[in-house]
This record gives sequence, C-alpha cells and structure tokens, in this order.
Amino acid sequence: MLCASTAVIQRSFLNSLHYKHCRYSLKWLLGNLVHRTLTSSGPRISRSQENVTPVFTKALAYEDKVAIIDESRSHSYSCLYQSSRGLAAQIRQALSCHSGDLQGKRISFLCANDASYTVAQWATWMCGGTVVPLYRKHPVSEMEYVISDSQTALVLAGESYAVMLEPLAQKLGLPCLHLPPTASLDTLQTAEPAWMSEEAISDWAERPAMIVYTSGTTGRPKGVLHTHSSLQAM
Repeated sequence: MLCASTAVIQRSFLNSLHYKHCRYSLKWLLGNLVHRTLTSSGPRISRSQENVTPVFTKALAYEDKVAIIDESRSHSYSCLYQSSRGLAAQIRQALSCHSGDLQGKRISFLCANDASYTVAQWATWMCGGTVVPLYRKHPVSEMEYVISDSQTALVLAGESYAVMLEPLAQKLGLPCLHLPPTASLDTLQTAEPAWMSEEAISDWAERPAMIVYTSGTTGRPKGVLHTHSSLQAM
C-alpha cells in the first residue's frame, strides 16, 4: 500500500510539474505575442504590395505588339494606352479635376466586349478613379440603381449604348461621355495629354479599383469593392 501511495504521489507531482511547465510556457508565449503586438509600429506593407500597379503601367513595354483583336480590327498596347490617356483627360475636364487625381470617384461605364471596354477601364484608373462596370442585359431601372447606389460621378457610354445611357445620365444629373466607334478609338489620342498624374500615383495597392455588383437574385444587387491589390491577386 505504501508503494502504491508513493507511486500515486509521484505521478501527481510530475503531472503538477508538467501543468506548471505548460502554464508558464503558454504565459511566456502570450507575453511575447502581446509584447510584439504592443511594440509593432503598425501594419506592414509587404514587398508584393509595394509592386502593385495597374496593368496599363506596363503597356508601353510592349509598344506595337497586338493586345486585342476584336470585330473592328487589332489594337496594339501603345494604341490602347494613348487612347486611354486621351479619354482620361476628358474625364478630368468633365469633372473639373484640377489636381488630376479623382481620389477614387466612381465612373460607371457600359461598353461592348471589345477594345473600348479596356480603354474605358484604363482611362478611369489613369485619373485615380474607380470603375463600375454596367451589364448590358440589365434593364435601365437596374442600371439606374447601380449608378445611384455606387455614387457615380460620371458615366461613360460605348457607341452602341449612348442612346440608352445619355437620358439616364441626364435624369441623374451626371455628365456622360460618349466613346467613338471601336475602330476609331485612335481619335481619343492627343499629342500631349493635359495630365500625367498616373505617373505620380504610388499608392496603388490599397486604392479602390472596381466595384462589381452581384446579380441581385435575392434582393437588390450588392456592390463588392476590389482594390488594385485584390485584382492583381486574382
């Protein structure tokens, strides 16, 4: 009986030591975690985030190489870039943006699935705006909701959709810019774009880039905001 009692006491003692060791180890780990949290200078920006830039910033590296072939013709990277610059200047002028940076203002656009879509998107990003793509199969009432809910500042209309969007923009008191036919996107180009602000923007990673609305099958469509960083990660 004495031996059995001694064994029980010994096991209890060892378990106690093990418990204390685990408890103090946990306390040490938590203490270090709290210490690191308190002494941290704030959220760190990873090296990958520092390198986030919109796709148009890389366009001139490919110059005359073909970027898009649509029903109208082929479009080079340089052509898309320069056309986007010209449209960006028009957007800034329409919104009286003297600083050259829209600071995330929303631009709704409806274009065909061709080069004009890319130009509308790049132009919005070039002037620091957030694109809000509209869906061509949505009824006008649905488009009106998206434009209003996103607090759009300006509407871009592709050639095929100008007749539909112009009255809607007027109803909402918004400026509406019409894109030329896709085959004539070159006419947007200017010799010297009025603003070169995209070259001065360096904080692309967490800037708002796009608001995509859900289908709204269970209610009103909901807007989902994507930053340039989240788009690049897709």
